[in-house]
Amino acid sequence: MIGKLLGHTQIQTTARHAHLANNSVKAAARKISDFIADAITGP
Repeated sequence: MIGKLLGHTQIQTTARHAHLANNSVKAAARKISDFIADAITGP
């Protein structure tokens, strides 16, 4: 899905660059989980 959104025609192109974003993905997931936790339990 990410490759299609980026306009990649080959999965190898997406795979080559995917490892570069791991830290960003982890940070975003942490922010989202904190937001959900706050929504459930309160700030």
